[in-house]
Amino acid sequence: MSRDSSLRNLSPVARRRPRFCCLSTSPFCYRSCDQACRTLLMVMPYVKNDDVLVRYETFGDETNLPLVLIFGISMTCEDWLELGYISGLAKEFHVVCVEPRGHGLSTCPTNSSSYALPKMASDIETVINTLDLVNPLVWGYSLGAKIALAAAVQNPEAYRGLILGGFELHSEVDLATDMVAETFSSGAQAWLAVWMQMFDVPDGMATRLARVNTNALHALRTAEAEWPPLGAASESFTAPVLLYAGEKCFFRNATAAAVAHFPSARYLERPGRNHFDLMPDSAWITGEVVQQFGSSR
Repeated sequence: MSRDSSLRNLSPVARRRPRFCCLSTSPFCYRSCDQACRTLLMVMPYVKNDDVLVRYETFGDETNLPLVLIFGISMTCEDWLELGYISGLAKEFHVVCVEPRGHGLSTCPTNSSSYALPKMASDIETVINTLDLVNPLVWGYSLGAKIALAAAVQNPEAYRGLILGGFELHSEVDLATDMVAETFSSGAQAWLAVWMQMFDVPDGMATRLARVNTNALHALRTAEAEWPPLGAASESFTAPVLLYAGEKCFFRNATAAAVAHFPSARYLERPGRNHFDLMPDSAWITGEVVQQFGSSR
């Protein structure tokens, strides 16, 4: 399904216009705006979570099992598309991609207090509640995995299951030496350069990474240093959990060890892949997700 067709199929509620435009005082992440971006904003589906606008996109048949997607830090809904995930999932699921605060076209506060983990999780919960998604799956990768888990453990019975990739249950961020925070301080081009060293970044994704709001993302990273551990809370989540990582991922050991914290979990590992080049290897993990959770199961 094309992105344009997904927008045409949105309900009137989902298609309501945001109250801001890139031509005026904008709450959105992208620093500059061309005509394509302005057009996107006019049809951008979003929900309002207190003073934050949370952008989302939907794909697939609304009668299928809902699957909520949350990618890693600085990433967007378009990345799920460009890396091939949507084409592998939309036939089986009602897919809802979410850009939590600080990401893509959602509101980007620049104060770290706005990025407390419960607030990040509430962005996901607000989308789920507004769209009336019943018993959804939630899939998060890297930072998105922590946000997904934080949302799910608030009401474990409400979720069909979780897919969590490349993450640790307790963020260990030393801001005095943290390369991520330091790179955000150097601007979006520096952040893009880091990604370009890790794998062959698709052109569209590179353009988006070069436009991220690094002031907002630095505030998020600062807040992440104070996020609470999620290990104990995970034990209350009894629905199935699929954990995965690349063999060479820096979170490989932490992800594998997380199996012990869930009553019903299994771990998959992709040989030879690291944290970054696992992401474009989408056919492997989407196949596993469809096999375990697909609507025909």
